[in-house]
Amino acid sequence: MKKFRILVVGLIISMLILGACTPTEEPTEEPVVEETEVEEPVVEETEEPVVEETEEPVAEETEEPVEEEPRQIALVPAGRVGKEGFMFLSGQGYKLAAADFGFEERILESEVAEEWERNVRTASQDGYELVVGVGNTMSDAIANVAPDFPDIWYALVDGNPGLDNTVGLIAQEQEGSFLAGALAAMLTTETTLENINEEKVIGFVGGMEVPSVVRWFSGFQQGAAYIDPDVQVQISYVGSFNDPAKAKELALAMFNEQNVDIIMSVAGSPGDVGVFEAVEETGFYGIGADVDWDDQVPGKILTSVLKKTDVAVYDVIERFINGTLEAGELMYGVASGVMDITDMANMGDSIPQAVRDKIDEIKAGITAGEITVERPQ
Repeated sequence: MKKFRILVVGLIISMLILGACTPTEEPTEEPVVEETEVEEPVVEETEEPVVEETEEPVAEETEEPVEEEPRQIALVPAGRVGKEGFMFLSGQGYKLAAADFGFEERILESEVAEEWERNVRTASQDGYELVVGVGNTMSDAIANVAPDFPDIWYALVDGNPGLDNTVGLIAQEQEGSFLAGALAAMLTTETTLENINEEKVIGFVGGMEVPSVVRWFSGFQQGAAYIDPDVQVQISYVGSFNDPAKAKELALAMFNEQNVDIIMSVAGSPGDVGVFEAVEETGFYGIGADVDWDDQVPGKILTSVLKKTDVAVYDVIERFINGTLEAGELMYGVASGVMDITDMANMGDSIPQAVRDKIDEIKAGITAGEITVERPQ
């Protein structure tokens, strides 16, 4: 037993010695694969653009534009605007202004003198801000009413009462009729027209001796004298602007008894018709006024002196609308285009080119101020 123990102990010791002498394999370290962290690209969190919540603009409560009331403008003619002549043209200018400026038409017309002042007063009492009278014969009516309505404007074609709230639309008729007088003087001294005599006498028939007709006659006389101082001018007044029979009678007397071969008529539309009837019956010549009468007796009306009152009436209304109207007188002559003559196309070659050229020369001289036509009143 003892031997067995010694044997076991020796065996153990041998094994220990043998184990100590055996080289121990150093464990080979597995290559350490360094795990490089692949940094995933950091996606920068871009901040969502902050949409600022802007408050919707609060629509300012703008006041609705207040529509201005249309102006109140009345036309009060000393006659009727439905007839030819400057009364008709005045109506046309007024109607055009009503359409352009948006006011309602109000025309109080009458051929009865006693009603003119009543019409002006009615328009004033009805609140019209501008009352446009037509015809010099309306002067007293406006002069009597205007002082009672100082805040109302009154305009008058062919006259001016001269008050603080009145304005006169004064056509320079003498400038237009100057051209007619020059034409008549040249043609009465020519022998190319049939029935022209050698007496150098021309005539003028007026409706009434009022300032506007006096201006017509003065210009006619000055124009004739500008061409030939030896030309005589006969004149007769009808006493009315509405008497064709009397106007015709006066014209016949001039043609048949006073050696007149050309008559200018400023007798109102009815009176002008009477004068032109005399022209047609005798074969002599006429000159119209206010509007184009050239077709009335073809080949016998030399020209017509145009007085474009439509332009003047429109102009005064426009001034009123624009706030530029002032008391006093507005003058409208050849340069303004209100006064002119027709192109004499109806007469054709009967009027020599040299005569036409001279008329154009005179017109240019008046426009440029090189020829002065005196205004009688």
